[in-house]
Order: sequence, then structure tokens, then C-alpha cells
Amino acid sequence: MSSRSSPKDVAALPSGSRVFIDANIFIYHFTDSSLTAACTKFLQRVEVGDIEGITSVITLAEVAHRLMILEAIRTHRLVPHAAVRKLKENPALVQQLSHYKVVTETVPAFNVVVEAITSTHLRTAQGFSATCGLLTNDSLTAAVMQSLALTDLASNDPDFSLVPSLTVWQPQP
Repeated sequence: MSSRSSPKDVAALPSGSRVFIDANIFIYHFTDSSLTAACTKFLQRVEVGDIEGITSVITLAEVAHRLMILEAIRTHRLVPHAAVRKLKENPALVQQLSHYKVVTETVPAFNVVVEAITSTHLRTAQGFSATCGLLTNDSLTAAVMQSLALTDLASNDPDFSLVPSLTVWQPQP
């Protein structure tokens, strides 16, 4: 069983760092939470080139999905735990949503490099699931990071602290 390492404050990430950006950083930026300001400030550092930000297509898909569900809950007044089921049963409700598209429309402007996912990443990811207990999307993040020789991760997900090779940089309120 792996032991967890303590995350560091994302605001302390040194200039010139190369960092993978997890889904929750974008989600906090695009929504109203106690971590919005910290995530926005971090993404501004990426945008001006103080930090090199990298993410993946699967990460952006996860962000778009989560924003779609949040938009549906707000717009259609859906019960959170039943929102996905309700949207699947009523495709017309999905067709009325548009805010979630902000991800694909604005993330490139943040100066973030978006990496593709390959079958090699998927095979490597299965190893992270087996050794660290990560779920699929998190293990894909670890696999992409490994392929790019990245060790710094901006994330509020405590599960990544189970990967000994990663340094997790967490937003603070």
C-alpha cells in the first residue's frame, strides 16, 4: 500500500516549472467556489508563460462533462444526484446547454498545451491503477505525465498523492 505525500500550495510553484493541470483546476476557475481565485491566478501565470501548463484531451473532456452537468442542474433545476440520468432520458435538455463549451473555446487561450491520449497511455495507466489504486482518468493523467517526464501536478485531488513520483500542487482558499 502506498503512503500519501503532502500537497504543496500551487501559488508557490516556482517560475519556469512544467506542470500538468488536472480537471478540477479548470472546474474551479470556471465555477464559483472558495478555490476560484487561486485557480484563476494560477492559470494567469500559465497564460503569461511564467509556468508551462500541460493537460490532456481526456482531462478537458472531464471538465466539459462536469460543467455540462453543473449547467444542467442550474439551468433546468435538476436534482444533482439524478442529473445525468435525467439528461440521458431527455436529450433535448442537453441540446439547450452551451456554457460547458467554454472549455474548448477558452482553454487554448490560456497557453495550455493539450496532449492526445494514445493506447500506450492506456496500457501505462492500467499499471498506475494496479500499483497506486487510481481510477481510470487519474491513472491516464499519471501515464501522460510519465510519458512527458513531468513530476509536478496542479490538482485538488488527494488521490494523486498516492503516486510517489508526483509532487501535487494544490490550490488554497
